[in-house]
Amino acid sequence: MKDFFKSFFVRVLAVVALILVGIMIYSASTGGIASLPQTITGAVVTPFQSLVTGISNGISGFFGGLVGGGELQEQVNALLKENAELRQQIVDYDELKQQNDWYTEILGLHEEHSDYTFSSGRVIGRDPSDTYGNITISAGKNADVSVNDPVVSPNGDLVGVVSEVGLTYSKVRTVLDPAIKVSAQISRTADTGYTAGSTVTMARERQLRLTTLERSSGVAIGDYVVTSGIGGIYPGGLLIGSVREINNASDGMTLDANVELFADIYNLKQVMVITSFDGQGSSTEN
Repeated sequence: MKDFFKSFFVRVLAVVALILVGIMIYSASTGGIASLPQTITGAVVTPFQSLVTGISNGISGFFGGLVGGGELQEQVNALLKENAELRQQIVDYDELKQQNDWYTEILGLHEEHSDYTFSSGRVIGRDPSDTYGNITISAGKNADVSVNDPVVSPNGDLVGVVSEVGLTYSKVRTVLDPAIKVSAQISRTADTGYTAGSTVTMARERQLRLTTLERSSGVAIGDYVVTSGIGGIYPGGLLIGSVREINNASDGMTLDANVELFADIYNLKQVMVITSFDGQGSSTEN
């Protein structure tokens, strides 16, 4: 028994010595001396990490093989495809509904004004810094649109006039723009005046000025204002807006009225250009 413990002790010392020699050789080869705990930890943990990583990769590969190459993945792909197709069908339905609503409105205007020829256009450009709501639309020479063609909303309310035409687009100045002057009249009394655009403050409230109304006109708040048809650019009877305020003009002889537009200028998505109508171009006067 005594010889056994002596032999065992010698073997332990030999193993410890070998470990120390190994540590010294490792430190010399790496250019630094790592602590013994770090060395032991690395010697024990690294093989364990490799084992865990191998097991994890094996599991991932196993399930990846099941999903990637089996019926389950095919079912997943089929469901994803079906979901995408359903989303597209919903979008197509919404677009079709909008087109049907749009065509219904155009048809209504055609029935009301059989002499009008229309070209429809989407609003494709709007300058956020533009106070007067001027827009660019997706209809140009390719749709028989010309400069000075009147532009109306889907409800037939006056929006403005075409100021520039390209092959596939047109720029529209709205009636809020001071550069646009429209011969208009009070629908109730038939008294005439001219629109004079808006101030910045009025434009924000979607209002324009109607000037040169006779003091004897009898205009009242709430009266409707329509195009007079004078000048050959705008057909008569297009709705412009309703009177919200009446003031004495600076000349002391006429009245000015603030008119709130019927057309929702700043939120338009579609418009119609009246490319021809009876009486178009009959006069150079605006």
